[in-house]
Amino acid sequence: MQGWQVQDIIAGNIRRVRKEMGLTQAELAERVSISSGYMCDIERSRRWPSADNLAKLAEELKLDPFQLFLPTEDSPYFDRHRTLTSFSRQVKEAFDEKMSEVFDSMMKPYGPLRKDDKSSDDGK
Repeated sequence: MQGWQVQDIIAGNIRRVRKEMGLTQAELAERVSISSGYMCDIERSRRWPSADNLAKLAEELKLDPFQLFLPTEDSPYFDRHRTLTSFSRQVKEAFDEKMSEVFDSMMKPYGPLRKDDKSSDDGK
């Protein structure tokens, strides 16, 4: 993904949530102490907001800052995000499963970890 694509996602998310909240660009700009022209440039992907301004915008829009970077369902980048998220989840699940198998095989020679483990051989 290119930088301009990320910028489009951020701009679209700010614009969408601002409108959902019933705010104008000027109202949001005033709340985060930036000019309305700068706010317009951010929403039109002409300028990047600073990290501080991203944090302020997210706070005013009642979002966590990372949410400004997530493509929405109507975004052309959403399928890529969904694919990467699914792939990441599958890798994590496979890793967790394999780690559990490795741990169990390494611990097998040492017997059960607890005395009340039903697999213990204590003559009951």
